[in-house]
Amino acid sequence: MKSNEVLQREVQEAIKSEPLLHPAEIGVIVKEAIVTLTGNVDSLVKKKEALHAAKKIKGIAAIVDEIKVCIEKSAVISDQKIAEQIVSNFNENHIIPKKAVCITVESGWVTLDGILPWNFQRDIAAELVENQKGIAGVTNNIKLRRETFHPVEKELLEKALQRHWALDVDEINIEIAGATVQLSGTVGSIFQKEEAEKIAYKTPGVIKVINHLKVNLEQPYLC
Repeated sequence: MKSNEVLQREVQEAIKSEPLLHPAEIGVIVKEAIVTLTGNVDSLVKKKEALHAAKKIKGIAAIVDEIKVCIEKSAVISDQKIAEQIVSNFNENHIIPKKAVCITVESGWVTLDGILPWNFQRDIAAELVENQKGIAGVTNNIKLRRETFHPVEKELLEKALQRHWALDVDEINIEIAGATVQLSGTVGSIFQKEEAEKIAYKTPGVIKVINHLKVNLEQPYLC
């Protein structure tokens, strides 16, 4: 099991390697393998990059996000302009069905509502917002619902998990009930836990994923 000092150093190095980030912007505190990220950044993209960098470190039990997005007055964009740009982004996108997502902007914070058939579409909808300048944060309330039922094939999901370079499918248990998949077992990092969930959501027929995977801090894992 890595010490708090080792985890702190590895997270700091991971943040330092991200081209968008300045190490001086992000503080890293580690206690009992729980990492707290602090500081102020000028865009939501930077905040996401810092969190993503930390999630890849093996041995982290949890991450506490205390990073604040502070947009300088000179860079503040009105909610009207933000809304116009987001609507334009959605109109130019051919993966999200037209008028399937309702967009609300308040003080730079964007809320997405609506219904889509696939989780990857929900993720794309969030990305179309998060990459926009002037965004302070995003709440993704989009639900999943499909008009046609497709039985979930456990073998198909197992093979998809097996193909991922960072996952050991022998350590992951899969239970399927209708359109719901429940994952349990152990993985080596928060990144691996999230990757397993993303793969499960991409499996045909899956509407909901219950992720009970635990991060095992002492088990040896794939690189």
